Amino acid sequence: MKNARPQTSEASARDKRHSTSADLFPELKPASRAPILPKPGTVKAKALAALIAGPVSQPTFPHSWRLAAYVDELIDDGWAILSKDIAFHGRVIAEYRIDPQDPATRAGLAEYGQRGFIAPHLLGLLAVSAPAVAALVALVWGWLA
Repeated sequence: MKNARPQTSEASARDKRHSTSADLFPELKPASRAPILPKPGTVKAKALAALIAGPVSQPTFPHSWRLAAYVDELIDDGWAILSKDIAFHGRVIAEYRIDPQDPATRAGLAEYGQRGFIAPHLLGLLAVSAPAVAALVALVWGWLA
C-alpha cells in the first residue's frame, strides 16, 4: 500500500461545542435549580451545616476524617463550595466555604433555612386562622354532643 492516499475527514456540520445561541439569548438559558439537600442526621448534612456556619477545615470538623469526600458529594449535589489552601502545623490543608454568590446555592440556602420550620410569610396566616379553627371545632363538637 505504498500508493494509498492518507485519510482525511471534515465535519459535515458545524461543531456544536462552539454554539453561542445560549450566550446571545440569556433568557433561554435554563433556570438554575436549587441543590439537593442531604438527609438530616447524616455526616453530609453535618458537613453542610458546618459550611453554612462558616469556613471549615478537617481539624475543625469533628464528625468525620473524610470532610473532603463529603464536600465532593455536596458539589456533586449542586452546592457551590470554594476551597483555599491554608497552613496548619507545618502542612498545607484545604479550607472550604459556601459560595453565596452562586444563584443555585443561594436558592439552596433559602430552602435549607426553611427546612423544618414554618415559613415566615405563613406565620401570620396561622396566627389569624387558629382562633377560627378552634371556634369551628367547638361548634362541631357541640353538634356531636
